[in-house]
Parts: sequence; structure tokens; C-alpha cells
Amino acid sequence: MTAKKIALVTGAGKRLGKAIAEGLASKGYALALHYNSSAGGAQDLYEDIRSRGGEAVLLQKDLSDPDVAGELIVEAAGVLGGPVNLLVNSASAFNTDSLSDLTMDSWQFLMNVNAAAPVFLMQAFANQDPAPEAGLIINMLDTQMLSASPERFSYFCGKFALEGATRLAAFELGPKRIRVNAIAPGLILPSDQTQENFDSRQNLTPLGPGLGPKDIVAAVHYLVEADQVTGHTVVVDAGQRLMGFGNSPIG
Repeated sequence: MTAKKIALVTGAGKRLGKAIAEGLASKGYALALHYNSSAGGAQDLYEDIRSRGGEAVLLQKDLSDPDVAGELIVEAAGVLGGPVNLLVNSASAFNTDSLSDLTMDSWQFLMNVNAAAPVFLMQAFANQDPAPEAGLIINMLDTQMLSASPERFSYFCGKFALEGATRLAAFELGPKRIRVNAIAPGLILPSDQTQENFDSRQNLTPLGPGLGPKDIVAAVHYLVEADQVTGHTVVVDAGQRLMGFGNSPIG
């Protein structure tokens, strides 16, 4: 009998987290769908997965408090009959500050959500009892780290920390047959710009328009199957990183 495949996706109520969860459901995973404030999107996804005969559970947590992050692993495993085989740290906070105007509150909030919570989720994943026979952790980064804007100081510091944690965790957890990788998306979805502005910026990349959530889902599926890949970041950005600092179409 084939063991159940269980995945926990943080930030599953919207944007890339939702697309990744949909893609994993299509591959037969039972899904723990984490959300914080995006209850409507998470509920819609939950109902869609269930209507297609899949298995899912909704889990709400505010990851700005990293002390509660590890509880998600325990809750997901308990409800879905664990252990959790796949953790996707997709939840992210994206606020603007710079070295000249950041505050302890802005720094702590962004570092907690973008670095501390994923780290403690990785810790809880690795400490499961029973452990998964072979586990995979995927951390979501940002291709703009390669030409980072100082106007997003705390945000990028959190992503830099998570990139380093990905490599260190991959080294430490390899003997447990737990792989740790990352995906760095480029211009996938509009954020605070108009659709016209977003399209014009996508057009500037070497591959031009067309990059979308489907490409991140494909990268997740690749990492699921690539059982000898660990400590690696898959950059999915239509070549945006090749353009260099000052030329990158930052949105």
C-alpha cells in the first residue's frame, strides 16, 4: 500500500502559495493549507480540492510570531495522519523600509515572517516522530535578491537569511534524507503596480512575457522528483537576473 503524501504549504490562501497548493493537490498530495488573513482564498481552495476528491485541511496562524510556526507541522500531521513529507515555505511579508527609516517593529515583523518562521518550520519538520522516509523542504526566495533595492531593506535581509538557512539546513538534514531547496521567482504576478506597468516590465526580460504561476508550480514538481538535488536555488525569472543591477525590471 502506497503511503499517503502530505504537504504543508504556508501562505496557501493567495498568489503563489495557492497555485503551488493546487499543483500539489493535482499530484495526489493531502494538503495542509496555511493562511493568516486570506481566509476567503484558503476556503475557496479547500472547497475546490475537496470537490475534486482530494484531501485538505485549513490551518490559521500568524507567522509574525515564530513561536507558533512549528505548531503547523504538528497540527498538519495530526489531522492528516502524518508525517508531513513536503513543506513549502511560501508565506511572505513585503513591506517597504530602508536603513535610514526602518524601525525595530518593521525589522522584527519582516524578519519573523520571512526568515524566523520558515526556520522554525524547518526545525519542526526535521523533528517529526515518526520522521518521513524522505522529506523535502522548499523555501520561496526572490530573484531580485541578486540586484536588491535598499528601499526594501528588511524584506531582503529576511530573504538573504532564508537563502543561507536553506544551504545550512540542507547540509545538516541530508543524513536524515531530508532535502532542502529554494525557488527564486521573478516577475510572476503584479504586486503594487498596474497591469500595464507589470506587462511592460515583463517585456524587458530576456525571454519576454509569459512567466506565470504555472512556471513556479513546474519548478516545485521538478524538485519533488529530483531526489539528488539539495541546497540548491532554482531561479525562475525569464532571465531577469542576467540584466544586472540597475537594469533589472523591479516591480
